[in-house]
Amino acid sequence: MPGARRRRYAMSMGFHREILALEDEDLERFVRDWIARKTSDYVEVQRFSGAGDLGRDIVGFLTDRRHEGPWHNYQCKQYGRTLATSSALLELGKILYHSDSGEFTPPTAYFFVAPRGMGRDLEKLVFNPSELRTALIDRWNAVCAKKIVTGQTIALEGSLLALVNAFDFGQVKRLTVDDILGDETAAPVLAKWFGADPGPAPRGIVPLDVDVREQLYLGQLIDAYGERAGSPFDDHVAVGDHPEFGEHLQDQRKRFFEADAFNRFYRDNTLEEDLEALHDDVYHGVSGHYRGNHGDTLGRIDAVMSQAAAVTPGGLLARHARVPVKQGFCHHFANDGKFVWKR
Repeated sequence: MPGARRRRYAMSMGFHREILALEDEDLERFVRDWIARKTSDYVEVQRFSGAGDLGRDIVGFLTDRRHEGPWHNYQCKQYGRTLATSSALLELGKILYHSDSGEFTPPTAYFFVAPRGMGRDLEKLVFNPSELRTALIDRWNAVCAKKIVTGQTIALEGSLLALVNAFDFGQVKRLTVDDILGDETAAPVLAKWFGADPGPAPRGIVPLDVDVREQLYLGQLIDAYGERAGSPFDDHVAVGDHPEFGEHLQDQRKRFFEADAFNRFYRDNTLEEDLEALHDDVYHGVSGHYRGNHGDTLGRIDAVMSQAAAVTPGGLLARHARVPVKQGFCHHFANDGKFVWKR
């Protein structure tokens, strides 16, 4: 097994153990963080816990009508073994009973989040929805009737039986620890919970033509070169042909796109606050030099670039923030209006 692949495998196995070791409430919180990032379909993700959860753990609402509209339920089950059929049938009975009682509409999808997986009999039922319905009906008295509401016996009849028969059991699915680790959107959550290192970002690629994203900082750079030269440049092509400034401009564009590639990669693979913390460290590390007195605009830019190279940020992403990346952040600050190179 190649080295990089072996490291990824070892890391995956480490997270496998970490997830299996989570306590019940921590598993729910972990799943809530994951589901909130997993899909943009949900307008809201909520965690319900305690005696009043009515069979809900993590809920993803698909519309702002919340429980009056379509919603998905994620039932988290952290056991020392695989999820048993009786436990799963009880949870399904509970959610359908409370739906029939008018607490909420029936969920349009139901996920058992069982990190250790399901027992073989239950797995067979989940993959055969009509058999799952039949099992719930046949075993209602044994596993549901006296366990849904304390002190009551809930008979499967009337509107409740009709709801069970109408419910789409094809939307009952399983999610195991392998499903979680195999989902790319889980990477930021693994980073938050277990300090997962997402690895290095790809290198930036500088296009031949000016990208629309470059226009703000690049326009200020062109003005800075004109200020130093004593006469304005028409555009970046004219600067590129200049014997003194051409190479300098190429360096700045490379730095911008190194930072751009870095930002894009870690926005997808870490939590937003990790990237924001790194930006914040670099900004405060160079802001004094940015505000200092300099002979001209290009002098300010060079001073900030030199200081950016020396900044030692902290946090999860610091080890991957190479010198050109930190310098490129400063041009992004100019794009965002935090910096104005020509003051």
